[in-house]
Amino acid sequence: MDLTTQPLYLFIKDLVTFLLTTTGIVIAGIGLSTWRKNIKGTKEFETAYNLHYSVLRLRDAIKHVRNPAIWNAENYKAIQHFKNKYPDKANNKDLEKNSNVFVYEMRWEEITNAYTEMESYLLAAEVLWGPEILEKIKNLKKKVAELNVALVQYLNPDQRTRRHDELFKIVYDVGNEDEKDAFSQEVSKAIEVIANYIKQKIK
Repeated sequence: MDLTTQPLYLFIKDLVTFLLTTTGIVIAGIGLSTWRKNIKGTKEFETAYNLHYSVLRLRDAIKHVRNPAIWNAENYKAIQHFKNKYPDKANNKDLEKNSNVFVYEMRWEEITNAYTEMESYLLAAEVLWGPEILEKIKNLKKKVAELNVALVQYLNPDQRTRRHDELFKIVYDVGNEDEKDAFSQEVSKAIEVIANYIKQKIK
């Protein structure tokens, strides 16, 4: 008698085949789910790291702009930078007199670069985490804008809408190693909010 042609054998064969196929699908589904979670986790970590790094880079750029010390070497470098950037104005006799303006223009490029980098990583963070991150970063952006306005007004007295002493405390870092000045403290608080939020996302 050929058992392979018997109904019971055929039923058991089909059942085993079904169970093996189903088990394979389930295992594959679990594997795919795990893979997706790993990919998302890796992407979140990369985004968190890059965003945090760019925020700290912006912090350092702000600190550099507010450094009250301007050395002769930096003045010379700023003038050369201006001449290369605006060759049609390279022969202006008043370049030496306006060298501080060129120093701050050159310094501000560091903020521009760091800010642009932060914005690119911020977009990736919004995709992963939603618009809440945009709220967390608002105060830091406000401090950058405040510094920009204060710097323009400080260097151009005819455009001032605030007192000289108020602008001075924004433009120049008047703190020390033991105690940060008010503006630096506000920047640090804004960054702390961002950092805490990022850490929660990669726990």
